[in-house]
Amino acid sequence: MRLLAAHDRSEQELRRRLSTRGASTGVIDATITRLQQLGYLDDRRFAHGAAEQAVRRGHGSERVRATLAAQGVADDLIDAAINAAFDDETALARQVLARRYPIAPQHPAERARAARYLLRRGFPEVIVLAIVGEGC
Repeated sequence: MRLLAAHDRSEQELRRRLSTRGASTGVIDATITRLQQLGYLDDRRFAHGAAEQAVRRGHGSERVRATLAAQGVADDLIDAAINAAFDDETALARQVLARRYPIAPQHPAERARAARYLLRRGFPEVIVLAIVGEGC
């Protein structure tokens, strides 16, 4: 319960944490099942929360996808969370870029820097190239 008190965790993440603390497989399975029954552990809720938080922080869907996959969330849950949270990712990427570059980068070196910035924030390459290619 203390592991879930601070913030939501994925099932896989909780399994790893319990395993490193020396819990047996049977105890881990029983604990996971009970926490899911009580509604304390829900990978769907975890994925949606992570995607919504990423939008608020100005991160892209690729970053969310990589983070959730590393935490053991199923691909279908990741896709559903991304589709729900990122309704207009191009507009989000433009907002993030406008905060960083109030004046749109015009020179090729500046545009490349802006593209790298968006890629590091986790935006898909297609969106980054479309935004930087149109002159920001």
